[in-house]
Amino acid sequence: MGLFGNYAKPGPGIPKDAPPKRGLALFFDVLSREFFELVKLNLLYLLFCVPVVTIPAATTAMCRVTLTMLRDQNHFLWHDFISAFRREFKWSTLLGLPLLALILLCDGALRFYGAAALASPVYGIPLFAGGVLLLLLLCAALYLFPMLALVDLPPRQALKNTLLLALLCLPRNLLALAVIGALGFLLAATLPMSLIYLLLIGCSLTCLVACFCAYGGIRKHVLR
Repeated sequence: MGLFGNYAKPGPGIPKDAPPKRGLALFFDVLSREFFELVKLNLLYLLFCVPVVTIPAATTAMCRVTLTMLRDQNHFLWHDFISAFRREFKWSTLLGLPLLALILLCDGALRFYGAAALASPVYGIPLFAGGVLLLLLLCAALYLFPMLALVDLPPRQALKNTLLLALLCLPRNLLALAVIGALGFLLAATLPMSLIYLLLIGCSLTCLVACFCAYGGIRKHVLR
């Protein structure tokens, strides 16, 4: 089984005559080809996030559809989303909610220590440690939901893989977080006009960036 395990979930496959795309060419090809599907996916995701507690499972389901697009496989938006939502609801919730809670906790701690560091430099130490921890948790979040959506692994192994990939693919992960952070900054800076963007494609585009990053590491280390 190896360090990461090797349990790919079956998919329809890629046509033999389809020229493979890599890198940014693949990303922009999917974005242009599946734009209206991403809009529908965004609306579906927001609908399933309304109960709040369903956010992790809805995120896994959105990753499942997005990864299918990136792998150039046939997909059926409603069926694939609902199937992944039901199948991965338990472990997406049990693993995802604590991870999201830790991210929010670290964010709150950084705000506290950031304000305290202005008064006393000694608080710079926990501020730095909290910043590093938050980055690692965000990197782990990049992989957890795609991992649950794409591979059949015991939850402990999936979590272990998530943490390993967060470290092994750190430069790629930081670049993805920078892109997502830039999108978030633009969203916040252009409120309330950006609410239209958030409603139509904000979440699914962010997911596409995250899955584009995560799939490279998963394909290399898990789907060997």
